[in-house]
Order: sequence, then C-alpha cells, then structure tokens
Amino acid sequence: MPYFHCELNGLSRLSFSTADDPFYKTSIAKYYPEACIFNNQGELLGKVNPSAQKNNDFSMSYLDDIRDPVLKINDDRKIQIHLGGIREPGTMIVLCVREFDNTGKPPAKEGEFDRAWFRLANEETNQTIDYSIINKIEKPEEYQEYIPNEDDEEAPPTRNELTYVHGILYLEQHVGGNKWVFESYKDSFQAKDHKDIGLKIG
Repeated sequence: MPYFHCELNGLSRLSFSTADDPFYKTSIAKYYPEACIFNNQGELLGKVNPSAQKNNDFSMSYLDDIRDPVLKINDDRKIQIHLGGIREPGTMIVLCVREFDNTGKPPAKEGEFDRAWFRLANEETNQTIDYSIINKIEKPEEYQEYIPNEDDEEAPPTRNELTYVHGILYLEQHVGGNKWVFESYKDSFQAKDHKDIGLKIG
C-alpha cells in the first residue's frame, strides 16, 4: 500500500530531486534520481538518469550540480518532468533513487549522508509535494553492500546496489479529462533480489 496518494490537479511541471545533504556540499556524490517511463502495457518507453539526460518524447530532463549557494536548503540533482507533454492515458513514471558507484574512491566522512533526502516538488514554486530522508527507509533484511563471489573466492566481491523507489506517477483516464496521480511508496530494494526494480514494477 502507498504511504501517500494524491491527484496533481493544476500541476504541469514537477521536479524529482536528490540531495546528498540538503544543507552542505558533500565530499563525494552519492545519490541520483532516475525516472522510468512505461506505457499501459508495461513496456519501457524510456529512462532519464545521468546516462540518458534528456527525453524529448516525454519532455523530461536530468540536471546535475543545481545547488544554489543563496538557498538554505538545496538539492544536488533533479529530473524536470513536464506533465503536459504526456497525453496517453495509462502512462506511468516510476521514480527511483540510485547510488553512484564510488568503489575505489576515498571513503565518505562518518555521518556525511545521514540527512540525504529525495523529494517530488512543484517545479514552478519549489513547493515540496512529498519527501523522505533516505536514512529512515528500511533496508532489505541482512543487506550487504558487497557480496562475496561464491564461484571464485579470489574474485573481488560484487557490488549489491540499493535502489529506493519513491513512488509512481500515472495518467488516469477520466470522462471529464485525464488526471495525473502520484503514489508514494518509499521502499528499498537490493540488486541481489531485483537487478532493475524499475523494470519489474513497470
């Protein structure tokens, strides 16, 4: 069951963003947003993330290094979503938060990411619709960041990436006009169990 469910009446431009720390710039980048777009048959139509930063078909863009030094609370990375560019009922957008592979980089300072968050906001006013502190989301039972290679003990361990599912946006068909709906889930999944949880949900 979703934590939160609402109709996005009157909203046309959203942003889905992450902050490694909303108040300070961290020593390394850790979290980034990803949006997966599906049709009503569950077919993947596109992704927006650091590797695919623009999707003109669905009017979505990924932006990095967006921190504004004037603001007290900042985000680091975001995906701009223009809902008016999507008209097909049943279209669904899965909003995920993933982790950069920082293997081999100097370790982060203790507690550096304790305040990391992600949020969905009105792009025009910056008003938050829903958010979550990543540290408060329960991890899978007995989660390990690196898993030993059972087939080859001398091989380096496999990175067991965590993916956080913030929620989904979907265009619901109505007689008086189609409506966008948001459902918030705030769950975490490990790659060991679900290699690509966005695709599985779609």
